[in-house]
Amino acid sequence: MKSFKVLFMFVTFVVILLALYFFGFTDSYKLSLQAKVKYIKGDYQEARTLAKEAFDLDPYNRMAISILSQSKLSAQMADYLQDARSYLDKIETLSAKNDFRQADKMKIKIMCEVMIGRYRKLTPTVMTNKALYESCTEKFKQFKKIYAELFPIKS
Repeated sequence: MKSFKVLFMFVTFVVILLALYFFGFTDSYKLSLQAKVKYIKGDYQEARTLAKEAFDLDPYNRMAISILSQSKLSAQMADYLQDARSYLDKIETLSAKNDFRQADKMKIKIMCEVMIGRYRKLTPTVMTNKALYESCTEKFKQFKKIYAELFPIKS
């Protein structure tokens, strides 16, 4: 019984040492932990860069693979939001003009179609930031509303 206890303690100690080695001392896992922190803070581009470096060092690093794919999706959503704000500002500027022309209407149509199409390509996962995706959905609804108001479906 005593030898089992000693053996169990030894195995536990070895497992703890191995865990510390992999998570604390290898560059790949250090980079993946840094990437995870950046991802949680919302810095998706930096998280992606760090996760890519970690993956390049160790292609079997599951944390790096996961963060790499999640940060890519989140960065796409963040880019979508940034572009949506920019396009909505342009649409507001175009629609506020006194001499609103057919060419302006067509510019707005193209902007709306682009952003509606891009939204449909966004594929959130379980790990995706819910607030980020909800913000994208709000912008998508704004573009759909603008499009429907300018180009109503004729019966």
